[in-house]
Amino acid sequence: MADYWYVDVYRYYTDSSYARPRKIVDKLKLDWLDAGSMYCSPEVVFFNKEQLQERSGWTEEEVRLLFFDKRVPTCNFGRKEVIEVHALIEFFAKKERILRNQELYWDSLDHDRIARLQNL
Repeated sequence: MADYWYVDVYRYYTDSSYARPRKIVDKLKLDWLDAGSMYCSPEVVFFNKEQLQERSGWTEEEVRLLFFDKRVPTCNFGRKEVIEVHALIEFFAKKERILRNQELYWDSLDHDRIARLQNL
């Protein structure tokens, strides 16, 4: 089974039907939620797609793609797909950490040396 977290859609070729939704989800920010107080809270708070769209200001497509993303820990409650607030916060924290690590990795490479080796 593939680890969806470590598929770098920015530097390796991936099918556009996979890369486009992934890039949209990667651009989403969790700046609308008071993550510090929600994460420390013992309350179990679930958001369905409509509640998440209303509170976040994201478009319907962005929320739909977020729930469709295999990295996002959603679950079914009755017939509705929901996400728990602590899991949502952890998803965004992990996403930012992995994207930053990918950037640091690519920035650390000697791009001049790679270009010279490709021209041999």
